[in-house]
Amino acid sequence: MPERRLTTDRPRQHRGLFSLRVQITTVLVLCYLIPTLVLGFFAQHILLGSVQKNVEAALVSNARYSWNMTVENLNRIVALGQEAVYDEELADAWDKWRSSAISNAEYLRLSRNYLEREFGRDKLFTFAAFIPADSNGLLISNPSGQNEASAFLRANENLVSHAAETLDTRSLFTGSGEQMCFIRNILNLRMENTGTIVLGLNRSVILEPLISLQSGWKASMRLRIGDYGDRDTDWASLPAGFTDLPQENLLRYVQSESGDHYDLYLMLLLNRSEQYHEIYTFRRLIFILYLLLIPVLLLIVVFVRRRITRPIGLLADASRRIEAGELGVTVPMRGGDELGNLGVAFSNMSVRLKELIEKTYQEEIELKNAQIQALQSRINPHFLNNALETINWEARMEGSEAIENMISALSVLLNASLGRKNRRLVSLQEELEVADGYIFFIQQRFGDSLTITRVIDPDAEGCIVPLLTVQPVLENAVEHGIAPAGGGEIRLSARQAANCLELKITNTGQSLRPEDRQRIDAALSGEAREGNHLGLANIANRLRLLYGSQARLTVSGGPGEKTVVEIHVPQTTEEDPEGNQMIACQKKEENRND
Repeated sequence: MPERRLTTDRPRQHRGLFSLRVQITTVLVLCYLIPTLVLGFFAQHILLGSVQKNVEAALVSNARYSWNMTVENLNRIVALGQEAVYDEELADAWDKWRSSAISNAEYLRLSRNYLEREFGRDKLFTFAAFIPADSNGLLISNPSGQNEASAFLRANENLVSHAAETLDTRSLFTGSGEQMCFIRNILNLRMENTGTIVLGLNRSVILEPLISLQSGWKASMRLRIGDYGDRDTDWASLPAGFTDLPQENLLRYVQSESGDHYDLYLMLLLNRSEQYHEIYTFRRLIFILYLLLIPVLLLIVVFVRRRITRPIGLLADASRRIEAGELGVTVPMRGGDELGNLGVAFSNMSVRLKELIEKTYQEEIELKNAQIQALQSRINPHFLNNALETINWEARMEGSEAIENMISALSVLLNASLGRKNRRLVSLQEELEVADGYIFFIQQRFGDSLTITRVIDPDAEGCIVPLLTVQPVLENAVEHGIAPAGGGEIRLSARQAANCLELKITNTGQSLRPEDRQRIDAALSGEAREGNHLGLANIANRLRLLYGSQARLTVSGGPGEKTVVEIHVPQTTEEDPEGNQMIACQKKEENRND
């Protein structure tokens, strides 16, 4: 046979969607994409969420502190305004002045001294003024704030007069821009309005905590105190607390408080990009890093293709040609690395294989014939059964009960495996005899560490079941439950209910794990592979073939629970062609609560 060499210009065969080249390329791309996605998810959800929580916690903490300090200042202003009513000095002076008990000069002196003493030295106030009732607009102010009071009242005369008419016993924070004031009526004991006190408020001192908060967070602030501040915002519609507004690139914090003397509202708006600057920087770095990795990835793909996938492809093509019968094929690969050495070894092996096949072809044919003859001369299982009977007889003659019992049990199992005259269906009593043989061997193995309990309804012993139904389930319970646990209890119960035989095998050995559940489900659905509960799969398949949907095999249990196998076999008096009773059971289990 002439030698043929594989050349690179040979038309390549279709390798399919799952060729080695595609798989390696996919792996490399995944090695690129998975870290990208993981880091992106980490930055977007975990890191951003952590930073957001820290920002929120810090902002809320600082805002609450500044809020409380501001509320203390406002409450102190309200309290000083109430004291002006309660100490009655202004009201008493007004009563004496109205009754002409004191002169105008004395009244002015008493009022000015009171205003200076109570408010002139307090940094919260820029001035303190008192407008007596029925005085035709007489203005009395503390000496240190006389100019500020006069300027303010000239600019806000209507505001003050309107407040005096409507406030009654309430207080009012009002003003505009940087001008902020507190207005309250002064009543005497007869609840007569003796005048209106107007306190000019030092906004920078009163709101200093909030202003510092605004500056520290580089935020814009909206504020309303009574009638002072932002009256255009619909404060009632804003949710309290911290709110992330990504579409507007803002972080918003809202806090409010309603009281008897004033309502206080605060809103801070923070630039989202500035607060999350570290996150955005991290994202940009990750993006740049993965852009730089793309050329590296392409170089790796080219290297893998030239040094790995292409040589392997040559070897695969040569292997397919040898498989098709073209012997002596060689590949253009030389040593230098592992794949090169493999190519040289492959070419030498191909040539040597051709020589060996031509030399030993006839010898192989003769060897195959000898193997066929050896297979044809295998021991007949019936001969083995007869040999066991002979051994059993000798054991009886020798008086060895243990050996006799073991051989008897083995004979029962062997007879069951031989098909019992090719019957597919047997009585439960016969099936229990096979189970007893298996139980005898298992108890010899486990001793006292295994307890087997049988609860068999006498009426159920005559019921018909498929051949080898009970023993494989017992074996499955031992191998997958009792043996891994080192012992336990197996409970076998059977009863006849309506037209069905109900079998239940319970074991207390190792509980079912999630992977066990998957294998069992595959076995029950007919998808079991070799070594994965083939006994259960065999029983489930035979039940489906014999009874269709009328029979049922279920396995229940989970971590920390007993494992329970339930088999429901319908019963009827009809007979199949072999003379066995067949099934046509009413599905009573659908109408019964288990």
